[in-house]
Amino acid sequence: MTAAFIIAAAVSAFIAIAAMALLFFRLKELPIDASNKSSVSIIIPARNEEKNLALLLPSLRDQAVEPLEIIVVDDQSNDATAAIAEAHHCRVIRSADLPPGWYGKPWACQQGAEAARGEQLFFLDADVALERSTLARLIAHSNSHPNAVISICPWHRTEKPYEQLSVFFNLLMVGGIGAFTIKGDQATGIGLFGQTMWIPKSIYQQIGGHESVKKTILENLHLAGTLERLGIPRHCFIGKGSITMRMFPGGFRELGSSWTKGFSSGASLTSTFALTLAAIWLSGLMAISIILLLLPLAETPAHLPVLGSYLLVATTLWFLFQKIGRFTLLNALLFPIALFFYQSLFALALIRKRRGTTTQWKGRHVA
Repeated sequence: MTAAFIIAAAVSAFIAIAAMALLFFRLKELPIDASNKSSVSIIIPARNEEKNLALLLPSLRDQAVEPLEIIVVDDQSNDATAAIAEAHHCRVIRSADLPPGWYGKPWACQQGAEAARGEQLFFLDADVALERSTLARLIAHSNSHPNAVISICPWHRTEKPYEQLSVFFNLLMVGGIGAFTIKGDQATGIGLFGQTMWIPKSIYQQIGGHESVKKTILENLHLAGTLERLGIPRHCFIGKGSITMRMFPGGFRELGSSWTKGFSSGASLTSTFALTLAAIWLSGLMAISIILLLLPLAETPAHLPVLGSYLLVATTLWFLFQKIGRFTLLNALLFPIALFFYQSLFALALIRKRRGTTTQWKGRHVA
């Protein structure tokens, strides 16, 4: 029994660490090169985003390079979204009624893009904020890779204890995009992050804009699929040092609803290679967690080796946590809690999808 516990713990730890290394092997931040030339229209779809815009818009106005324009598409908000955007001298577009066959965000993005005057379009969710050099760095990278579409996963600014439960959702969002595996940019099926997308206007028009994904929840992944079929490269980065986000200030219920929305659809759109690595990684983490729970059944000589394997996994997770957000050392040491929460919510999402249950998000029902 003692040897079985030690071997099982060691094998589980090895599987978890090896799969994690392959899945996140090429994590990269936005290059630091900068440019002072700008022809970019920033487009922000906003529905009841007064609190988030109060943080985002000052960060845009403080950029080292001024954008050509900042467009806020007010998606029929019932708060001060439009007033705050106007106070920051943004161009405000009042969204037309939602046409049949459209979801809200694609419709807002489409309207903003049609009104934009820039040669580059930079779509931003309202819950992000930019560091001062970010726009200049994006312009420089775009100038060096004029046909590439760029997407950045913002660094998660957690503030409340419940937000620590997001860590595996964030990690799977980063890993599942397929851009950071050991294959790097040579991988197939590289996606785009939903919070940010930088795209030349000519390419946006070529792929049919957001009209081509008008009734999809994860429009970013569907757009990425179209870009892949046309051979257009996607360059993805993690947002540490460039873009941050505060995802769920509204509480635990908001966190659950957001991650449940389109959860299983996201898995179906993930590249096979990244999905396989993620499944192996999670399996290793689950195994070492279960072994730890069963440790009281083992003889005393097994305790230290099993705990050593567990702490090794927790240490590697702690290193990874820092790359994607403000997640605590305690969260890493107690990672089974966040892991079981992730698995439970994923199972709930699958059940809801099987039953055809819709999720309400910002006052609208989505699949």
